[in-house]
Amino acid sequence: MISKSIVHIAFLGPKGSYSHIAAMQYAANRSFDQVIEHSCQKFNDIFTLVEYHQAEYGVVPIENSNSGLIDEICDLLLNTQLVLVDEITIPIKHCILVKNHTDINQIQIIYSHPQPAQQCSKFLKNFSTWKIIFCKSSAVAMKIVATLKQSNLAALGSIQGGTLYGLHSLLTYNLSNSHKNETKFIILKNKNIEVLSNSIPIIKTILIISINQRSEKLYEVLKILQFYNIQTNYLRPRLSLDNKSKGIIIIEMMAHINDTYIHQILKELQKISHSLKILGCYQPTPIKISSSRN
Repeated sequence: MISKSIVHIAFLGPKGSYSHIAAMQYAANRSFDQVIEHSCQKFNDIFTLVEYHQAEYGVVPIENSNSGLIDEICDLLLNTQLVLVDEITIPIKHCILVKNHTDINQIQIIYSHPQPAQQCSKFLKNFSTWKIIFCKSSAVAMKIVATLKQSNLAALGSIQGGTLYGLHSLLTYNLSNSHKNETKFIILKNKNIEVLSNSIPIIKTILIISINQRSEKLYEVLKILQFYNIQTNYLRPRLSLDNKSKGIIIIEMMAHINDTYIHQILKELQKISHSLKILGCYQPTPIKISSSRN
């Protein structure tokens, strides 16, 4: 008898949130037979569930293409023993969601989280008579519209989330001010998934380091990476929330942790940093997300 793979996955927000969509997309990409979902209200709750083996995977956003790194996640990564084992990037495409087949001119009230409303501000300016009611999340906005079933109500959210609540998109194109709006999510696990060196064309090693918040320190980091000619796709400095005199840098190197020179790079970075931590070494799961029309 073949045993089925049953996994517990923790994510932020209720069903229909972008974190939930990312978690389910990751599960689909990995072809898990059964997924038990853990909806969390705080990022820290996700880390705790995985740390205490109550969930095999935690899915958290690390960076948005428009708003940058998420500070709280960076600080949590500095203080956790969890390992980064994969990533998934999903497009953030907002649309007008309604319960009934209605004309756009009938809409009077829009339910939305503040962020989608801000990201769709140019579109919303065309409908200045609409009243915008802010909600705790996009999922809450969609649930309200689905429950009330009124033709003058709509929600800002994703098509995937709307489907979960029985809503459909009134307009088929992306309403965001920037049509290239995407969020990278990282996949956390309690133990590492070993990746063989040189067996796969794309392998990433992710580091997080803490340095003095001085420009010469950042220059030294760049100098080390350039000297060893390591391809770096992702290097983001920011201030620590706990200590404004320190800076946090996340480095994404296109190399295996056991590749030539990597250990020497780690030694040199260690000398100029307060702390250095290897977040993970992994092969990104191929993305199978179907793109919708902008």
